[in-house]
Amino acid sequence: MLQSNKTSKLLLYVLFGTMFLFGFLENIKGVSYPLIKNEFGVSYETQAMMVSALAISYTLFVVASGFMLSYYKVKIIYLLGIFLCLFSISSIYFMPGFWMVALSLFLLSAGFGVVEISVNAVATQIFLKKPALMMNLLHFMYGAGAIAGPKAAGILADPAGIGMPWRQIYILATPLIMIIFISFMFSKVPVSETSETVNHKTQETAEQQKKHGFISALKTPAVWAFGIVLGVGVGLELAPSNWGGLYFQDLFGMDPTTSGANYVSAYYILFTLSRLVSGFLIEKIGYISSLLWAIIISTVIFAVGFVLGPAGIYVLPFLGFFLAIIWPTVMAIAIGRFGSNAPIMTSAIIAIAGLLNAGIQFVIGYIDHWAGAGWGYRSCLVFAAILICLLMVFRNSMSKKA
Repeated sequence: MLQSNKTSKLLLYVLFGTMFLFGFLENIKGVSYPLIKNEFGVSYETQAMMVSALAISYTLFVVASGFMLSYYKVKIIYLLGIFLCLFSISSIYFMPGFWMVALSLFLLSAGFGVVEISVNAVATQIFLKKPALMMNLLHFMYGAGAIAGPKAAGILADPAGIGMPWRQIYILATPLIMIIFISFMFSKVPVSETSETVNHKTQETAEQQKKHGFISALKTPAVWAFGIVLGVGVGLELAPSNWGGLYFQDLFGMDPTTSGANYVSAYYILFTLSRLVSGFLIEKIGYISSLLWAIIISTVIFAVGFVLGPAGIYVLPFLGFFLAIIWPTVMAIAIGRFGSNAPIMTSAIIAIAGLLNAGIQFVIGYIDHWAGAGWGYRSCLVFAAILICLLMVFRNSMSKKA
């Protein structure tokens, strides 16, 4: 399933390990965000601004990394991302106020953006056979980390147990980052083009194409189609960890360190299970058809979960099984659509998706602020319906290209 037998097995371990770390660190927020809000007494609007700012940070550094792929080796870009992650979680312990904490989290999101581009750039080059299966298995590790992150954070932060401050929980992730960092130093990264391939029918030089690869990708209509679909999908995927804990805390008085953490962990258990097994089904059913059915079922789950009120905490985690396939499946379609140009094209797709996700997260928080607690999370029903429409248009567009 790999592009070359020369690909180091250690590189695969690093890719999978990185995705685990990504999921672990990113989804500590399912516990830490409500605790941060409570500690500093900020409003929903302020919380929404922070969440949106972190998504923008991720997007900005995805864009920057996309440009850097045209000039620097992916190994350098990856190491930059790891450094940002290390620096941010080391600094968070010393930050005195809400916006200073947000600054550290801003840098952490930046690191996520840089590492995300690096991992996907390598994956699009080596997962050329059955890409949906391989990308789902790769992102399965994200889900594994996403299960461990909030569960570990909940146990450590629970006042009835260890009662560890949320700041220290982030610092405990430092050894994981160091293990990945050291392993990557000894990994053999395949040499491949990360800019658009040379078009021999034109007089444009390879150097000119190299400099404008990312800009050219942003001018490609298909890239925007992929980016919009992925952006709305990611907005839905991240909503449970960003807003689910607050939804059950504010409407039904559930403790974010216990019930909230269990909810997010249950979501990511099913999320992870899906990425372990769904790749095989997607290869048989078809990529776009699988996406459509997944979002239709998710819409039903959202509706049932919200109608049930507090009992919805037992239904809404099932969203994880269906929303899990969005990212790896869209990436798999992009690998087939763009071929050797996939690294640059997917970096542009991720940038567009990240920016759209930032807007969606802000809208969710703003709805909570103006319409009342809980309505922001409920708005996911609307975003799910929008995504169904987008996928139908996307399917027709892709069938015309075929």
